[in-house]
Amino acid sequence: MKLQPASRKELNHIAVGTLICSAVMVAVFLVLHLTGIYRSVFWQVLFSALAGSLVAIGNFALLCLTVQSAAEKADNPGAVKARVQTSYTARLALQGLWCIVAFLVPSLQVVAAVLPLLFPRVVIQFLQFKERKHSQAAPAEGAQQAQSLPPEQER
Repeated sequence: MKLQPASRKELNHIAVGTLICSAVMVAVFLVLHLTGIYRSVFWQVLFSALAGSLVAIGNFALLCLTVQSAAEKADNPGAVKARVQTSYTARLALQGLWCIVAFLVPSLQVVAAVLPLLFPRVVIQFLQFKERKHSQAAPAEGAQQAQSLPPEQER
């Protein structure tokens, strides 16, 4: 199944945001390492962050595909609900499995591997905040323009 343009756009936003958050996380690990607060092997942190980000982005891609296929079969609400619930359970199990792998594999840094699973939610919250700010600023700008019109143009 191919992603629709709107889903692809959202997936790109999530992917870029998740990778930016992961880069910030790696930078924090590097600063902690350089200051001696927490010693870590840089390549392990980098690899763990990248792998965790890929799991998070893949999880969101599966969500997009599920919602898209559910929307195409909207004529049977029971089947749609069952499909979405099954997908949710499978995606949650995938994340749980990744957490277990991150904990058991010694070459992975656990925090750097698991933390990126939270980044798509952070990105979504940021995008919603940004949209809310933008929508609040637009009516205020329109009101200022209406107040600045000469009296003969107000009618």
